[in-house]
Amino acid sequence: VFTIAHRKRTFSETENRKLASFPEFSVSALFDGSYFDGIESWFNDAVGGRDMWLSMNLKFKTLLGQKENGGVYLGKNKQLYLIPEEPDEEAVTRNISAISGFAAVHPDVNHFAAIIPNAVTCQPGNLPKGAPVPDQTAFIKSVASRLQGVVFCDTSETLSAHAGEYIYFLTDHHWTGLGARYAAEQVLAAMGLQPLTEYSVTAVTKSFEGTLASKSGRHNVKDTVEIHVPKTDVLYYVTYTDTMTKASSIYDASALGKKDAYTVFFGGNHPRVDITTTAGKGRNLLLFKDSYANSFVQFVWPLFDRIIIIDPRYYYDSAEDIIKQEKITDVLYLYNADTFGTDSSLHLVLGG
Repeated sequence: VFTIAHRKRTFSETENRKLASFPEFSVSALFDGSYFDGIESWFNDAVGGRDMWLSMNLKFKTLLGQKENGGVYLGKNKQLYLIPEEPDEEAVTRNISAISGFAAVHPDVNHFAAIIPNAVTCQPGNLPKGAPVPDQTAFIKSVASRLQGVVFCDTSETLSAHAGEYIYFLTDHHWTGLGARYAAEQVLAAMGLQPLTEYSVTAVTKSFEGTLASKSGRHNVKDTVEIHVPKTDVLYYVTYTDTMTKASSIYDASALGKKDAYTVFFGGNHPRVDITTTAGKGRNLLLFKDSYANSFVQFVWPLFDRIIIIDPRYYYDSAEDIIKQEKITDVLYLYNADTFGTDSSLHLVLGG
């Protein structure tokens, strides 16, 4: 009765996801069972006091000694870890073949790749004892050895050397601005560019609760999101091609009023984002990425005249036209290891 009378929500701030709606009835859905599955999903999401029950469930599991909940390891010192999926070898092979083929078709362009290890690899000190994790180091080295015509930047040692620092969020699967900065310095050096050394670092929020907190149900710690604004005379503007809007900054202040404060970088993910600068370096970058690159770009944009950022998960055109039209000199593939191990979109954009 309480559930029926209780005010229905369409979105859970705690879990950071849309809640299931009541299913539409149809004869086919009735007979194939999907109608009743839909009712079950709706009831699970609509039950009164849902957030309270989730919290109680996690506390009960913790008392029983369980160290994992919702695909998240409940680490020591309040650290949460995404449990990476086992790589899909078929998907990985397709992407490696597509990247190598793209490099072969464009030998006059510089090609670079960086597959970023997750916190379970570079910052394992707070993992539950004996927690099984995939060997991301071996996976990254395997990818590097199979790519052809591409300069590979393995950031594993660089990030591991800073394991005692705040390089990954405690409640989110992303790296922090500091972690992105360490990796960016290595990648830019490999590209023959001198990284900037002076930044104005600002903590834009100290109350960030990321996706791992949402998935696990543990809400006993807050993260700090920092932006690193380069101290440079170079100017720039940003164009979002999906909405045909322009902005004077890669930072979106409106994101700070939302649960996912990591979207302060570009407001989240977009199919394509163009950055135009006054750098005058004569180099234009085509960046294929997942969301790890969103905070990475703040360390890169002053060193290129143009940066075209493509998220293959949402982009449905071919990359060939971009190479020609934008006079691309450099291509960079930047993914975290968990995403690259299961990605099914990159090869389609590359024409592989």
